[in-house]
Amino acid sequence: MIFSRITRLQGIGVIVAAAVVLELAAVVQYVSMRHSISSQVEEMAQRDLKATNHIVEVKRIAEDAIAGVLPEVERLLALGQEDSLHRALRRVVSEHPEIVGVDFAHRVGEDGVRNGYFTFVDESTGNIADTVIGFDYTERSWYRDGIVSDGFWSEPYMSRYYVILMSTYSRAVRDKNGNAVAVIGADIPMHELSALSVQLYENQQRAMLPVIAFQLFGLLLLGIIIYRSIRSARRLNEANAEKEFINRELVIASRIQQAMLPTETFVDDAIDVAGSLVPAKQVGGDFYDYFVHNGRLYFSIGDVCGKGIPAALFMSMTQAVFRSVATHKDRPSDIVRSMNTQANRGNTTGMFVTFFAGVLDLSTGLLRYCNAGHEHPLVISGKNVRTLDAKSNLPIGAMEGTRYVDHESQIAPGDTVLLFTDGLTEAMNAEGELFGRERVASTVCGRKVEGDESVSQLLCTMSQAVAGFVRGAEQSDDLTMLAIRYKGAAR
Repeated sequence: MIFSRITRLQGIGVIVAAAVVLELAAVVQYVSMRHSISSQVEEMAQRDLKATNHIVEVKRIAEDAIAGVLPEVERLLALGQEDSLHRALRRVVSEHPEIVGVDFAHRVGEDGVRNGYFTFVDESTGNIADTVIGFDYTERSWYRDGIVSDGFWSEPYMSRYYVILMSTYSRAVRDKNGNAVAVIGADIPMHELSALSVQLYENQQRAMLPVIAFQLFGLLLLGIIIYRSIRSARRLNEANAEKEFINRELVIASRIQQAMLPTETFVDDAIDVAGSLVPAKQVGGDFYDYFVHNGRLYFSIGDVCGKGIPAALFMSMTQAVFRSVATHKDRPSDIVRSMNTQANRGNTTGMFVTFFAGVLDLSTGLLRYCNAGHEHPLVISGKNVRTLDAKSNLPIGAMEGTRYVDHESQIAPGDTVLLFTDGLTEAMNAEGELFGRERVASTVCGRKVEGDESVSQLLCTMSQAVAGFVRGAEQSDDLTMLAIRYKGAAR
């Protein structure tokens, strides 16, 4: 009996020692991570202050370089002088050290043939070299958006030729008739972002070393005895109860978020409107909105960066600001500019939202719109589809004082404007293939129209096409669509 009591006391002592070690590990982890986060925030602030002016200057150099060589490239391309064209691209790289490479990609026609090459500085030799673009550049934003614009900056991406983040400024190359026949782009290395990523990773590794050591020691002690199952079960029950509570709260938040959206279907003599939103999580960052005021339809669609509750909160604020501003302003660019000013006030989290705002005059069918970094909508006329092209403005909240530009398009009676977020084009199947804009357009053109197809049926057709494409794969992003059919001036 005495031996058994001693054994129990030893077991209790081991449990206490293990608990103390684990508590120390938690304290060390908290202190280390707090210090690491503080250091990272300070480094990011200092680096941003130093890098801002440099990035702006480098972007200006890239834009000027492409603008300067573009007339020569168009002339040489028209004459079929490929060798001279290569020399012109090499000259851009040699004369501008800030540019590490120049992409040149011919427009892909109906035959699907791709012809593109890349002029770059070889890191091993320092010489300028050429290579064929061996991947499908039509899926890249610098080509996809560059072919339809006269100046587009891609989001940072990891280069195939350099182990560094890169951003590309691209422009359409046009023939004498003004048709886009190719895309030329200048690659700019994002040294500041790459260096910051490495620094953050190293800081994290250093902070985790003492934590790992304490945790291994605690696990060794815990391996000596059988952990008290009753205590574990009680903690598990508490965790499950807390999880259920959080899930209930999220369900309520989802209902509130859905209630903030306008009626899914709106019909009157001049327009039919329908919208749909399927969040990837219980709450999301996508939204759409519309209302009629003074004979005009004001509408918008947006996609907040990120997911979950932070994105949902930012989405709610953005939607509320749109409603407030749009009732006092008629020009979409003024609406977006005011929203950007509001979004940048106290935005310490760095969140932003891609946004599209439009104002449709119901008496004339004239559509004015402003695109703040969002997916370009489609205009459907029967089985013909065209894209609402627009200048690629910065998203709302990305930079204070951004200048936004309006565009106009005439919408004919019977035409439908289809707006969507990237959750539609970037819907992914189990093989990692994206749905893409081409499938969106082909789905619209290939649908069977019976009688007066409603805009709700159009959205249903698109949703079914996406479901058939992903075949049950997990949804990775919110999927939002808004369809507006203009029926003509109300009688």
